Amino acid sequence: MHKSGKQWAAQVAAVGFATVCATTLAILPGAEAQQSTPRRGGAHTDAQGNPIPVVFSADEVTYDDPLGIVIARGNVEISQAGQTVLADVVAYNQRTDTITASGHVTIIRATGETVSAEYADLTDQLNDGFIQDIRTLLADRSRLVGNTARRTGDGNRTEIRKGVYSPCDLCKDDPNAPPLWQLQAETIIHNKEQQLVEYKDVTLDIDGWPVLYSPYLSHPDPSVKRASGFLPPSIGESSFLGGFVKIPYYWVIDEDSDLTFDPMYTTNQGPVAEGEYRQRFGNGELYFQGSFTQGTLAQTNGDLITNKPNQDRGNVLAYGQFDLDDEYRAGFIANRTTDQTYLELYRLGGTQAFLTSRAYIEDFDGRNYGAINSYNFQSLQEGVSDHTQAIVLPSVEYTWAGSPNSWGGKFTTTVSGIDILRETGASSQRASAGTEFDLPFSGPWGQRFNFVAGLRGDSYDVAGAQLTETVTRAQLNGNGPVVNQIVPTGPVVNGIVSRIFPQVGLEWNYPWILRGSRSSFVLEPRFAVYAAPNGENPTKIPNSDSQAISFNDTDLFTRDRFVGYDLVDSGQRVDYGLSGVWRIDSGESLSFLTGQSYRFENGSPFAGQTFRVGNAAPISFGSGDGLDRQLSDYVGRVVYTPSQSLDFIYRYRFDQQDLRPQTQEIGVSTGTETVRINTGLIELGNNLADNESHRVQVSGGLSIQLSPYWTVSGSATRDLAGDGDLVASAFGLQYSDECLTFIGSFTQNGTRFEDIRPSQAVVFTLVLKNLGVIGLPAVQTGGL
Repeated sequence: MHKSGKQWAAQVAAVGFATVCATTLAILPGAEAQQSTPRRGGAHTDAQGNPIPVVFSADEVTYDDPLGIVIARGNVEISQAGQTVLADVVAYNQRTDTITASGHVTIIRATGETVSAEYADLTDQLNDGFIQDIRTLLADRSRLVGNTARRTGDGNRTEIRKGVYSPCDLCKDDPNAPPLWQLQAETIIHNKEQQLVEYKDVTLDIDGWPVLYSPYLSHPDPSVKRASGFLPPSIGESSFLGGFVKIPYYWVIDEDSDLTFDPMYTTNQGPVAEGEYRQRFGNGELYFQGSFTQGTLAQTNGDLITNKPNQDRGNVLAYGQFDLDDEYRAGFIANRTTDQTYLELYRLGGTQAFLTSRAYIEDFDGRNYGAINSYNFQSLQEGVSDHTQAIVLPSVEYTWAGSPNSWGGKFTTTVSGIDILRETGASSQRASAGTEFDLPFSGPWGQRFNFVAGLRGDSYDVAGAQLTETVTRAQLNGNGPVVNQIVPTGPVVNGIVSRIFPQVGLEWNYPWILRGSRSSFVLEPRFAVYAAPNGENPTKIPNSDSQAISFNDTDLFTRDRFVGYDLVDSGQRVDYGLSGVWRIDSGESLSFLTGQSYRFENGSPFAGQTFRVGNAAPISFGSGDGLDRQLSDYVGRVVYTPSQSLDFIYRYRFDQQDLRPQTQEIGVSTGTETVRINTGLIELGNNLADNESHRVQVSGGLSIQLSPYWTVSGSATRDLAGDGDLVASAFGLQYSDECLTFIGSFTQNGTRFEDIRPSQAVVFTLVLKNLGVIGLPAVQTGGL
C-alpha cells in the first residue's frame, strides 16, 4: 500500500483513526494492527490508562502485512508524549514494537534536549534504544558527542561510548576545529533521574591539547541548580602559610539548606577547618561561617614581635533574619575572631577597621518605626584595645512620623534609650525624648522657605567618665604625621547629668532660571539661620556616638552636624551659599555649590581638643575640620560633564583665612565602551577629633577591552604625604566567552601591621562552564 503525504493527511482528517486504523495504527508505537481500541495500561497509555495521542506525517508509506512492518520515507515526522522523531526513513516493526530510523535522524525531547544521529533503534514510546554517531544538544546548548549510545530507563539514562562533552560553541569559520575546551572520555553516562553527568577515563583538553586526566569525573547536568559533590580545588602559596590547597565539598542537605566544608591544608601552619552553612525559611534566612586552626600567633611589644606556635586561632560569622509577622522583624549578626590579624593572614578578609556583632528587633508600622538593638565591637586597628570598646545592651528607639496638617507642616517624635558598658573607660545610660516640627511654605516671587523647630531632652547616668587630653609623639608641623595618645587630665566623674536642648531654624532658597536657545541655567542662593542655647555639651557627658566629624558640601545646611546624641550643635549660626546648574541640550552640564557658616559666639561645640608635644605646654587645636572658629572654612563642589564619556568632580574645603586647601577630592572618569580611565586624588587635613593625620593619596585605574573576549585592567594607589609608599596596586588580564573565563591578576599590598608585611601575589583563576572555578597555583611573596 502506498500513499502520498497529502493523501495520508487528508484521509486521517476526513474519516479519523477509526476508519484507517489498519494503516495508521500500524505505524504508531504500541498500536495493534486492525484494532482501533488501544490497550489500557500498556506502554503507550498515560497513568489513567488513556491512549497517548500521536502525530505522524511522511511523503510516502509502504506496509508489509505478513511481516508487520511499516516503512515511511521522506520527511518523516513522528510526535508522541512531547517527543518528536525526524528522519529520512523510519521503519516500525509491529511485532517487536520497535522503530528504526536512519538518515538525518533528530530526536527532540520535551525537556529541550535535541539528539542527532545517523541511525537509531528505538522502543518504548521513542525513549529507549540504540543510537549510532550520537550528537546531543542539551538544554543550555552544551554538547555531548559519541560513537554509540544506549538509552535505557524510559530514556532517563544515556550511556555514550568514546564520548566528548563541551559547552563551547564551534568555530564558525572552521567547525571541524576543536572547541576551546572539552572533556574526552571512554564512557559518558547522562542520568536524568539523578541529574548527573559522569565520565570514566576522562581527559580535559584546552584548545585541543590534553592538560588534565582523571579516572572519574562528574558534574550536575544543565538542569540542576544545586548538587552535592566536590568543588574545584584552589592552590596557592604565601610566606606565612607556605604552600596551601583548599578542596571544598558542597552538600545539598535539602531544598532549603546546604553546607560547604572547605578545609585548607598548609605547609607552614597546619590544616584549617572551615565550613559554611546556609538555610532558607518561609519567613527568613540563616547563615553560618566558621574556621579553626592551630597556628603561629604574633604578639607585639613595642617594636618587638614574638611568635607563639600552636595557638588556637579562628573566627565565626553568623547572621539570621526573620519576619515575625507583617510588622515585626528580628535578626542577629555574630562576627568575631580570635585575634586582629587572623582573617587577613588566612585569606578570609579582615580589611575592615572593626567587626560588628548585633542583635535586633524592628517594628514597621505605617509611617512609624521602632527598633531594639544590641551591639558588640571587636577592633582590627593597631593600638585600639577591645577593652575600650562599647558594649551596647540595649539601644531602644521609636519614631512617630505624623501626617502633614492643613498648613503642610508635620511633627516627628522620637524616644530612645541606650545602655553602654566598657571594661576600660566611661559607662553610661541615656534616655532621650524629642519632637521636631517642619513647615515648608512659599514666599513671593518663587522663594521657598522651611521653618523647623525642635525640642529634645537627654538624661545620662554616668560611671567612670574622665576628662582627657591627646598627647602627640611627633612634631606638629602642619604636614607631618600626628601620633596621638589620650591621657586623663581630670577626676573620674560619676552621677546623673541632664539637659534640655531647643533649636529653631529658618531655611531659604531662591532659584533663578534662565532659558536660552540651546541651554538652561539655574542659579540658587541659599540661606539658613539656626538658634539654640550656648554651651549645651556638659563635660560630664561622655562622647560615645558623636566622634566622627566631617564638614563638607553635603552637610553645609544640616541643622545638627553631629551624627549621634552625645554632642549637640549648640549656639546660633548662619549658613549661606550659592549653587548653580548649567545644562546644554546636547548633554553637557556644569554644576557647583560653595558656601560657609558663621557663628555668632566665639566658642564652638566642635573645638576643645588639647595637644601637648613632649613635655611642652599644652596647645589647643580645633577639630581640624573647619568648624572650630566663628567663621568656618569654605566648602563646595564642582561637577563637570562635557560629554557622556567624561565626568569630572572636585570637592574641597579651603581655610577661611588664607584659602589653603584643607581637604580636597578630585575624580576624573573618561573613556568609551572599550577604554575606561579613572583617576583620583584625596587630601585630608589633620582631623584630631578622629585621630587622623594629614594624608594625601593619588589613585588611578585603566580598563581596556581588547576584543569581545579579552580585557586588561590596572590600578594603583600611592601615599604622597609620607614617604610616597605604594598603598596598593593591581594588574589584571581576563578572557571570557560563552563557556570559559580566565583571570590572571597581580596585586601588591603595602599594609604593615604586626606580622602582616607588604607583599605581592600572582593569582590565576579558570572558570569552566558547568565544572566550576579552578584556582591555579598562586605565587605570593612578602608579608602574607
